[in-house]
Amino acid sequence: MHATQRGNDGVGQGSKETTDGGDGRCITGVAIVAEVGGEELKKEEVGEEEPLRSLPGQWGALLREGRILTALLLSTSFSEKYKGRHMHPGSVAEVRVPTIAESGETTRTLRPRLLHRSGNREAVAFIWLGDEGARDSTLYVAFSPMRYRSQLFKIYCAGVVDDELDDGSVAKQTAWTKPQVEERGRKVVVPISAYIHGKLKRLWGQQGLWGYLSQCANKFKTHRIIFSGISHGAALAQAAALQFRIRQPTADVLVVTWNAYRWTNDVGRAVAEIELGGRLLPLVLSRRGIEPHATRYWDSVTGFPANYVPMPNLVFLDADTGQMFVHTAPSQNTNFGAAALMRMFELHFAKAAINATKKATVLSLGGRDEQITDDMYSVGPLAEALQQKLLNTSEHFVRSGRRIKKATSAEIAHVRNRFSSASRDLRRGATELQPSARARASVSKPWQHCFAWCWRF
Repeated sequence: MHATQRGNDGVGQGSKETTDGGDGRCITGVAIVAEVGGEELKKEEVGEEEPLRSLPGQWGALLREGRILTALLLSTSFSEKYKGRHMHPGSVAEVRVPTIAESGETTRTLRPRLLHRSGNREAVAFIWLGDEGARDSTLYVAFSPMRYRSQLFKIYCAGVVDDELDDGSVAKQTAWTKPQVEERGRKVVVPISAYIHGKLKRLWGQQGLWGYLSQCANKFKTHRIIFSGISHGAALAQAAALQFRIRQPTADVLVVTWNAYRWTNDVGRAVAEIELGGRLLPLVLSRRGIEPHATRYWDSVTGFPANYVPMPNLVFLDADTGQMFVHTAPSQNTNFGAAALMRMFELHFAKAAINATKKATVLSLGGRDEQITDDMYSVGPLAEALQQKLLNTSEHFVRSGRRIKKATSAEIAHVRNRFSSASRDLRRGATELQPSARARASVSKPWQHCFAWCWRF
């Protein structure tokens, strides 16, 4: 099966990338052009940011209806890492999403039902059926976030492979080893991170995700299928959605992710742009200070690993306001240090993503930029306190480094000034001594002349 060219129904990024000063912050003064659902947005200066006026395709309606927030909560609060660990098929999750009703209510409760769960440990996916009572015609495929710190090392060290899909059938190489993009008369394979490849291959085949999801797609033909995840779950969701879209071109496949790390190269990115287009909404949490010349910074994990490339259509989601902006430097790699760790702890995790997505939902409904309280947190108080402690420690390291650098620079400047002053004094003294030496040399005594005359003989 060949990957076919589909219409561009998404956010097309024509923005010129900016560079930074090493900490991932964009530099102002660069023109940005973005194509959103056929509408061109143009800003002359990054310093005068303008939020996206619309989202492509179905995403605007899905945001207003709370589907995007539901997808996030199912892949975080109700994931295998948190509340979903002890949930089984048939269980119902109560998800509260913002609403604006004439009765004055600010939230409503949706009750998606768990249909299937696959995987364990490092890769887990749940299939949820949307609340039919709320007219939610959605199948949610929610991937759980990272559970173990050791996974970071595996992600960093993983090479690339030409991916294949093992779905338990006779023809095992069916997903995208052979359905390739035609390039100058030859077929191009799609590289993928070996770590992601191994986890998805096991999920699809041995753990039965492909078979059950295919059954659900056939049973609920009028339902859309939303793949979702955050961090590690986001990378799995992007790759899985691309695989499923290639194999099931008639299915209404969408994928929304938060803070995904990279997992493919330019070839995989091109295939994702062709196959998914505006069906892909990769969100990156960001923040901008209140200072007059402050620049926007974002989650550092999205620039990792450096040997891979990001997905197309990256969109900034402001952690404080819920507004969305075109990503100004999607190809910027992350150099890990104290500043990168501080940005990761500040913007990467589920609580920040949930709060920002709630605010975005409220804004899409025409409400005010305010935070809606909710008792569904994805981390416990102890873990939250530890995360805050790590954030404060990273910030302390950054400030200490800046103070040390400033003090060292001042000390070096002081030593240079003293050295320069001493050099000037030495040259001035040498200059003053030269005339007196010549004067003494010109005044000679009589006996010296006699001695010199005798020495001639």
